[in-house]
Amino acid sequence: MGSTAPARAAAPAGSLAAGQRNQQYSAPATGTPPPLVTRVTNILTKPKQEWPVIHGEAATVANLYTGYIVILAAIPVLATLIKSSLIGTTLFGVTYRVGIASGLVSAVITYALTLGGVYVAAFIIEKLAPSFQSQGTTIQALQLVAYAYTASWVAGVFGILPVIGILGVLAGGIYSIYLFYLGLPVMMKTPQDKVIVYMIVAAVVTIVISLVIGLIVGLLAVPAYLGSGAISN
Repeated sequence: MGSTAPARAAAPAGSLAAGQRNQQYSAPATGTPPPLVTRVTNILTKPKQEWPVIHGEAATVANLYTGYIVILAAIPVLATLIKSSLIGTTLFGVTYRVGIASGLVSAVITYALTLGGVYVAAFIIEKLAPSFQSQGTTIQALQLVAYAYTASWVAGVFGILPVIGILGVLAGGIYSIYLFYLGLPVMMKTPQDKVIVYMIVAAVVTIVISLVIGLIVGLLAVPAYLGSGAISN
């Protein structure tokens, strides 16, 4: 006689994938972050392997900032200061430099707003997560933003160079987008079919934040520039 046991309905492939993904990244985070240079090297050279490691690390806002964000976020700010106040910008044979005092004021304002902007971006990205069938804490979103920004921050050093430096900065920004793309499914448990849309929305958020920072810096620092800029041949 054939078996009379009712056949078990197959679960949708999407549900299985989501369940496997949630189970894979649901273990308590207990790991310790590696030294700064090791983390930078790993996230830039082998991001696919590094994101799961990051997910398993215990993190706080304080240690993410003091051990990582405040250091790397300073790179493009210092590069801009050196370029604008020490090297200068040459146009038509004339070199324009911003006074050291004005350059420092602009650098401090930019740096402070950048540090705040990182947290604001992470907060918004975490709140948007349910709209993309994703989930994660603000800390996980902050890890995602901070480590994805690594390429952009490191590439900020190219800001010192004339003309070609723009290409280096642009390359860093593009690679940061790629890092974010790889990190979303791990840190925010984003389904693969939602990653692109979520990434685009997150990019818009970060661009808007950057524009606001630029506007504030302009309003506060440009008057000082106009009053103290020096010109030398």
